[in-house]
Amino acid sequence: MRILFFIVHPSKYYLFRHIINNLLSNGYKVDLLIITKDVLEDLVKGEGWEYTNIFPKGRRSNYLKKFNLYLNALITVIRLFKYTLFKKYDLFITDDLLVVIGKLKSVTTWMFIDDDLHAVPELAPFLMLTTKVIAPSSVNLGIFNNKKISFNGYKELASLHPSIFTPNIHILDKYELDADSKYFLIRLVALTASHDDGIKGIDDNRLNELIRFLKTKGKVVISSERPLRSDFEKYRLQMNPIDMPHILAFAEMFIGDSQTMTSEATILGTPAIRMNDFVGRITVMDEKEFKYDLTYGFKSYQFDEMLIKIKELLLKDNLKQEWQIKKEIMLKDMVDLNKFVLDLIENIKK
Repeated sequence: MRILFFIVHPSKYYLFRHIINNLLSNGYKVDLLIITKDVLEDLVKGEGWEYTNIFPKGRRSNYLKKFNLYLNALITVIRLFKYTLFKKYDLFITDDLLVVIGKLKSVTTWMFIDDDLHAVPELAPFLMLTTKVIAPSSVNLGIFNNKKISFNGYKELASLHPSIFTPNIHILDKYELDADSKYFLIRLVALTASHDDGIKGIDDNRLNELIRFLKTKGKVVISSERPLRSDFEKYRLQMNPIDMPHILAFAEMFIGDSQTMTSEATILGTPAIRMNDFVGRITVMDEKEFKYDLTYGFKSYQFDEMLIKIKELLLKDNLKQEWQIKKEIMLKDMVDLNKFVLDLIENIKK
């Protein structure tokens, strides 16, 4: 059985990592396509997989954004078509434009999504073209719900479930961090994707206020996708991306405008504060907030409310222990996502 994965974001590397390794060890033929995006290629190289990068210089630019979006889409489809032209596949797995090739070549195509259609309406053409959508049960795909293969869980469980991942406290030594001396991890994303139009997160003024307060409680480290102002650079954590889950697991608290890392923090049992304008629009995040009480979301204009919540949480003497208990309650409701997907693939063979 021959399967082609097309991965365009580091979060999907973590989603597919154990699935791909399991498939390879069981004799499947797996091909992998990627683009240059943040640390994605470094992660893939570290895994030792054979791969092809169809956008070595990345797929975004800062000029003529709308035109460039369509141009990049066209170029992506052309490069995917050329790559697959003389190859035969049984299954495509992606969350991107490989769905177009799947439709053209009549190849079964699965998309992995954890966003609601109303939050990211530009997904509609992808959903129209794909064969099936694998998504958490809470995700609402509107008129495409009939294509959904639901699972109880979140994509981060594929790499961070306790049965797979054990935080290693000794990793902290490499970065002069100490779990006994509290440290706070701030994550800043670029918010330049097409679905980020009009979305704001933590700006420099708010970041400055946040650092000024957190410094009185412990060490502050920043992981940033966007350029940092010169006076913030001293807080930037230069690290091997594979170590990030360990650093996140032992942090006293996570604060950021990243959906993905907020989700990862909840899986690891780290108190998570999110500030961006997607708050209230994504059901998987709402579930983690209102059902499991693992995270709190604030819109970009709610900085004061966010700071009040951070101060309130830091008054707790057993904050991390409390979150570990909440995490365990959440995990009892979740499936083994890797096994779930591998079973689906096995059923195709039958």
